[in-house]
Amino acid sequence: MASRKAKNTWILVLSAVLAVGLVALVVSLDSVAAPIDGVIRVGAVLGYLTVFLAALSSNFMRELTRFFGRPFVTVHHLASRTALVALTVHATGVAWRSGTLATFIPEFSSMRLFFALGGRPAFWLIAVTSTTAVLRATIGKSWKTIHWLNYVAFVLGTVHAWLIGANFQHMGVRIVSGVMAATLVVVFVLKRLQDAQRRRKRGR
Repeated sequence: MASRKAKNTWILVLSAVLAVGLVALVVSLDSVAAPIDGVIRVGAVLGYLTVFLAALSSNFMRELTRFFGRPFVTVHHLASRTALVALTVHATGVAWRSGTLATFIPEFSSMRLFFALGGRPAFWLIAVTSTTAVLRATIGKSWKTIHWLNYVAFVLGTVHAWLIGANFQHMGVRIVSGVMAATLVVVFVLKRLQDAQRRRKRGR
């Protein structure tokens, strides 16, 4: 069977350029006291954005494959891996600045502290979903359910960013990130309802 002809590639390139520009814009909103702070913020914002793109695109793989004329799963996995690398840079930078690896360990001493440091559990959730993407042929269809952890990670990351994220204290950034989180939740619910409706129709 002949492979599909790729199309609309320019949109992917433009999206990547816009993503880099958006990260640079958000990070530039505040001055940094030391280079490590800049590294930490770039990792945080880039990771946050690519988690959103990976989670959102997973709901429209068929549509995106038709639109771009190629299996979109490759681009989806690229976004997932970029997110994991960026968040690893962010977390490692925080650990370096703090002088302790305890910054990788989720905090459960209080509800507020858990959410304020919600980037910690979010990081491990992203690590799990990225691993299942590689092993999906082995674990079967359950990888889709495990991928739902991306949504939990994004919500945790949003709350974490709102509470202690330096660049997320600006109202514009808060509004945009809130819209992004709400979009993921709405899309997730609608897609699950559509799936349930299709299963009911097949069962008739």
